[in-house]
Amino acid sequence: MGPPRAIPPNLVAMTGNLQAIGFLFSWVLGWGIGGSLIDAGLIQSGVYSLEGGQLGTLITFLLWTGAWGGAGVALYRRFTAPAAPTDSGPQE
Repeated sequence: MGPPRAIPPNLVAMTGNLQAIGFLFSWVLGWGIGGSLIDAGLIQSGVYSLEGGQLGTLITFLLWTGAWGGAGVALYRRFTAPAAPTDSGPQE
């Protein structure tokens, strides 16, 4: 087996794009599933009813979208932050 080969720059960029697409897909899927589960749990526990209008569902949607969106932005900033420089100087 020979030495490991360097990854071509065009594949590195593609890997970054695939990671971004995967992150976005996971975020949207989590938002939809999470919101639906929260809404179903609140309806099941009797916090609000679908017969009384959709106000409870709207409030749940807005709160969950804000919370999930904030978490998504925080994760995006964390994942795309530049790497911290490492001190590779001489050790004392």
